[in-house]
Amino acid sequence: MPGDTLLIVFGAGGHGRVAADAALACGIWRGVVASDRDATLWGGELLPGVPVLSPQALSELRGPLALHVAIGDNAKRRAETEAWRALAAPTSIVHPRAALAPSAELGAGCLLAAQCVVAPLARLGAGVIVNHGAIVDHDCRVEAWTHIAPGARLGGAVQVGAGALLGSGCTVLPGLRIGAEAVLGAGAVATRDMPDAQAWAGVPAAPLRGR
Repeated sequence: MPGDTLLIVFGAGGHGRVAADAALACGIWRGVVASDRDATLWGGELLPGVPVLSPQALSELRGPLALHVAIGDNAKRRAETEAWRALAAPTSIVHPRAALAPSAELGAGCLLAAQCVVAPLARLGAGVIVNHGAIVDHDCRVEAWTHIAPGARLGGAVQVGAGALLGSGCTVLPGLRIGAEAVLGAGAVATRDMPDAQAWAGVPAAPLRGR
């Protein structure tokens, strides 16, 4: 049961604070601790009452454990989730002030930050971040390890490939596809499909030279 479980937030940077804050607001875990590979952070606090432990100290924790990897970089988030899977199962965090439709589906290890919206029949893969104020409209399909930054807006039935980054305040018009590992810049407006592994920016969005 969640109330008997200690939550580990792995990643003690800014995004870790967002995840830990959301976890504390949920109030469903018996406690929240953090960890990081950066030794300069050990012994401090991520937030008041959330200690930052060394990775070695995690093996000494007792009782049921759950894990949330809170790293904004998609590739690093995926790698750390796999590295710690044997210690604890990855768990999603949904801030109480996020709007999650009952018919939407979340993969393991997602984060839904405050004021975001995940609309009916949207599906999110493992490790997806829907950051503050972002909107994932109805029937969207967002594949694993994608980061939808604060204020981004996905119209209905948008498809997003794995590992993509949709920048702050960007807009994707309904029915479009954003390719795997693609990057859509902050404030950009995608009016046509984006290929895999390209970076686009502007209004309307267009490929950046050299990418």
